[in-house]
Amino acid sequence: MFFCSRRVYSIVLFLIGLTPATAQEPIDEYMQELSLKALLEIDIAGAAVRDLGLGQAIKTANPFELSAMQLPLSVEVINSRTMRARGLKTVTEAAEHLVGVISGESPAEPSSFSMRGFIRDSVIVLRDGIRLGPASMTMRPHNTFNLQQVEILKGPASLHFAAPTASGIINMITKKPVIGQESATELFGAYSRFDSSEWGIGRSGPVTDKLAYRFDINRAGSNGWVDDTDSYSFNITASMLWQVSPSLDMMLSFDYLDDDLPAYWGTPLVPASFSREPISGIINTDNGSVLDQQLRFNNYNVGDQRSDSEHLWSKITANWQPSSMVKVKNTLFHFSADRAWKNAESYVFNPQTLLLDRDRFFVFHDHQFYGNQLDINIEHLLGQVEHQLTIGLDYARTDFERARGFPDGDSVDPYQPVAGMFGPLDKRLSPTKIDEFAIMVEDTLFLNDDWHLTLGIRKDFIDTTRDNFDENGIFIAEDSFKRTFKPISYRLASSYQLTENLAVYGQLSTGHDPVGSNIYLVNANENFDFTDISQVELGVKSVSADGNIEMTSAIYKTKRENILLLVTHDSVGNSGSQVAKGIEFAASGRLSKNWRLGGNFAYTRAKYEDYMDPDFGVDATGNTPPNVPKWVANAWFSVNNIAGLPLELGAGVRYIGKRHTNFENTVTLQDYVVVNAFAAYTLDKLRISINVRNILDEDYAPWGDIFYPNQIGIAPPRAVELSFQTKF
Repeated sequence: MFFCSRRVYSIVLFLIGLTPATAQEPIDEYMQELSLKALLEIDIAGAAVRDLGLGQAIKTANPFELSAMQLPLSVEVINSRTMRARGLKTVTEAAEHLVGVISGESPAEPSSFSMRGFIRDSVIVLRDGIRLGPASMTMRPHNTFNLQQVEILKGPASLHFAAPTASGIINMITKKPVIGQESATELFGAYSRFDSSEWGIGRSGPVTDKLAYRFDINRAGSNGWVDDTDSYSFNITASMLWQVSPSLDMMLSFDYLDDDLPAYWGTPLVPASFSREPISGIINTDNGSVLDQQLRFNNYNVGDQRSDSEHLWSKITANWQPSSMVKVKNTLFHFSADRAWKNAESYVFNPQTLLLDRDRFFVFHDHQFYGNQLDINIEHLLGQVEHQLTIGLDYARTDFERARGFPDGDSVDPYQPVAGMFGPLDKRLSPTKIDEFAIMVEDTLFLNDDWHLTLGIRKDFIDTTRDNFDENGIFIAEDSFKRTFKPISYRLASSYQLTENLAVYGQLSTGHDPVGSNIYLVNANENFDFTDISQVELGVKSVSADGNIEMTSAIYKTKRENILLLVTHDSVGNSGSQVAKGIEFAASGRLSKNWRLGGNFAYTRAKYEDYMDPDFGVDATGNTPPNVPKWVANAWFSVNNIAGLPLELGAGVRYIGKRHTNFENTVTLQDYVVVNAFAAYTLDKLRISINVRNILDEDYAPWGDIFYPNQIGIAPPRAVELSFQTKF
């Protein structure tokens, strides 16, 4: 299963061997900010309050490097400085601090997200601009040490990467080498409650004046706050940048991940009459079921459980500028993954036996994904009108073999569970092959200095083949299928600069939920089609005259029709529509030289329209979708140079409103407030921090898994972390 460890370690050792003994001087004046002195300073004081970065160019779906102020869409960035200042260790934690994002860490769907009223595969998750497949099938918890930043585009706002989805895009951007940058090493270490630890090492620098390297290694692990829930994550990112000529550069990069998720699948709900110590304030149920404090730290999984994976990304990217008007970018990529789940996942209280009935479910993924992304970007004049034209050609091939089974389960005592063993593995194979080709054309017209208009279209051609085999390996023709889809997506957007510091924008866009986990699970006798998406959005972006205050706001309405819904482990159906309307607001301000304050909120009103669950007959018309709160809010402050010392204090408050965990809306997760705080002492080359997470020791549930309605994942209790960061 673990197929690439030696190869990746060899790559890293090779890069280390290329590290020169002495640093070279920068080759360009604009590289002054990357001088050795700047590189070696731990300059993150005040970064805990995130700049909105309206004057900066984002990397996601922005080939002409327009500033965030100019882009006619809602975009957010959280960079490595802010993630490190706040002590955000995972991409999930980082995304949650942005406007209106909530997430969950169920081992069944690690790092699931909810944005703008939609969840799961309505969010496209990218790794350096590459979409691996449905987030619910391919996403893993990712650490932040190896990342330069995380960018989020809201709604179906981009025609790049895949057909636009309802929630938007989350792009994890890894650290990269820079030609002319001097050599530097970064070290990080942290330790906290539950024997949780993390360390990282990063190294970058020149090999020659035309060749640069970067590698980052990160390892995180924990014993877990629930019994027998050890976990770890190990990530290596390594890349080489070669400036072939003044007009051509090439980058070879590798990204390796090995992980094992915690075996905590939730705390079971039990009748109030059975509970010995009910927990209040986390959940309300229509049938009176409760969570019990004496069950909170019990692990009900089997002793030989598995939730592990190993991934390897390989990419070659070429950037060529044959003239001042034309830029070409091509990325050739390959991805391999093995994933394994073997667990007792569901725990249902049996009122007759007073035991918990456990299921068994196993699934193994052998995932191969490769392809090519070509973007041709042309700037030109047509009469007196400036154009920025992008032509994109994408091809990707997915070979996905899924082996799964449902052995017989058993029952355990809720208060004294015996782990036991999983049992036999009678596999049923379901290989899936998907060929995707897409052409995208997008043109931005600068009608004058203040007003530009963007028109775009994307056409996808998707051939999908799925075969089904029984436990004996016999092909089941009646359950296998081959389908071709040809969705078309459009985008019309415009931005107008009212003043130098104030811009308004609007957009109309359409999209389709992409090939997702539902396609991997569908059977031939099920009639289905892609989900249709449409959105209208208006927004405002502003910066104060002195640049100390930034604000963004947006209103939107998004609709999904003909929803393709996963309703059991192996079946889907199209049903009804879903509408979400909302308001989003974010602000960041420098109150003085040392005081900073920032925050955001999102109000979302989402509901199903004419919606009937096709398998269970649940009429959810008018109900709120699972894991969609009406209100989400965050606020952060920081103050540094306290008493003239390089001492910084900061704190953040996060509020999440009530959410439902099922389509019937009969189980409600209560609203909650979480407070985090930190103190940091910084010298030129060393920063020591103390981070306190959940300082009020709040009991809450961040997420409800719709496929496990009889259990709830409770968040970890308060934890104090001591960490250091240094550069040399």
